[in-house]
Amino acid sequence: MKIVIREALHSDAQNLAALSIQVWLHTYAKAGIRDVFSRYVFAEFTAEHFAGEIESRIKQLYVAEVENHLVGYVRLNLEAECPIRHIGQPEIETLYVQEHFAGCGIGSALLNHAVEACQSRDHRQAWLMVNQRNLPAYRFYQRKLFQKIGTVDFVLESERHANDVLVKVF
Repeated sequence: MKIVIREALHSDAQNLAALSIQVWLHTYAKAGIRDVFSRYVFAEFTAEHFAGEIESRIKQLYVAEVENHLVGYVRLNLEAECPIRHIGQPEIETLYVQEHFAGCGIGSALLNHAVEACQSRDHRQAWLMVNQRNLPAYRFYQRKLFQKIGTVDFVLESERHANDVLVKVF
């Protein structure tokens, strides 16, 4: 399987929105769909939202394709503030891979691309947040030598979802 990693284009915005909804619901809606989840995904994951991020100078989005099909993406925020260390450093804001392609090297390829993008801008580390219940993702980041530095809550209306903050020095 040949994986192509490239910078996201405006024409990818709709596919990025669809993939995001699919992966996010798989991660958070373990017991099924509820209104709080539906409201969030339809507000947050829109083609317009992604089009704006693709145009942003602060955000960098890279997509993974297999046979011209979008199967994953990584989104960097180059000016994020780490909620634990309270200093500005790049955040790997999102790393999503369609479930059918998990374990095929796509996540690793996207993560490597994100790290290289950070290094090319003279950054020495990056951080991310991972849902504590998302054990496959958590284990993936541990294998990639990310270290836990704290925990923050992702607040969704009145619900709190624990996310660990991980950092990698390179």
